[in-house]
Amino acid sequence: MDDPELAEVLDAYDGTVSPRKQRQFLFANALYTKALCYYRMGNVTREEFFGFARSMLQNPLFREYWYATRPHRATLVDTSDEAGLGRMVDDLLV
Repeated sequence: MDDPELAEVLDAYDGTVSPRKQRQFLFANALYTKALCYYRMGNVTREEFFGFARSMLQNPLFREYWYATRPHRATLVDTSDEAGLGRMVDDLLV
């Protein structure tokens, strides 16, 4: 992110994430959010979402992002689509 003032908003990872890592996490979040939106719109099935998530998890940076954002997902309503899909991604890591 080129604007350090806006980057401060993203400093939710205990202040130890470098600007480079923030940009990588933003990109990982964009990939995941795109897949989540496609699922919600009905453009991909749950199985297709599963396949996309599995491919994203092949990347160590995405896995690092996923672990770093676990506390954020813990605040989701347990019965929401997003929480269910997040648990599905979590299960892929086991």
